[in-house]
Amino acid sequence: MMRAAIFSVVLFLSLNVADAQESFIGNINYPLLQKYVDLAKQNYPKRKMYKASELSAKAKVGVAKATYLDAFTASYYYRPDNSAIINTTNPYSINGVQLGIYFNLGILFRTPAYVRQAKEEHNEKIYQAKEYDILLESEVKQTYYEYLRQSSDLKVKAQAYTDNKAASDGLKFKFEKGEVTLDDYTKAKSITSYSNSERLLAELNLLKAKDSLEALIGEKLENVK
Repeated sequence: MMRAAIFSVVLFLSLNVADAQESFIGNINYPLLQKYVDLAKQNYPKRKMYKASELSAKAKVGVAKATYLDAFTASYYYRPDNSAIINTTNPYSINGVQLGIYFNLGILFRTPAYVRQAKEEHNEKIYQAKEYDILLESEVKQTYYEYLRQSSDLKVKAQAYTDNKAASDGLKFKFEKGEVTLDDYTKAKSITSYSNSERLLAELNLLKAKDSLEALIGEKLENVK
């Protein structure tokens, strides 16, 4: 009779686990999950690093385009109006201001290659940032799912401990009245002790999953609504 009672407790636990697994997908809060993803993209340091690299590469494109200006050099020569009309040193010189513009063909021809290289490096940084966004979003989702799983597991094991303890306390009363054997009572206490250990382990696993998720999103879960 007692063995049947113990078996019933174990069976009850198994049924609870099955129910929790069946309802797991229904516990997913997709709007909240999207908030977690957005927060991770906003706060996670490595993601900020990728975005900074992208902006730096974009700035280099502008610097490369500005190199076109290096090919051109402007100069001027000023000769006072009261100077002699004929200049024996430079007979081509005239009174007033003389302007000159020079350009370097080497720089002019090399600059398009510099611009193309800078643009390709910018595109590379864009693709790297997009790839990391995909990986980060996947990691946030997986961590969130693990958090839900551990939360569900804790509920099941906490309930199992409560039920087993109630059954064990009932058997203690019966044992004291001599209605059950010491062996049956000892087995019930052993099941309760094991159930309590499982409950504590589930609590620890839930805390770990929560910490992992908070590390990704940069916020306490309680602050995200």
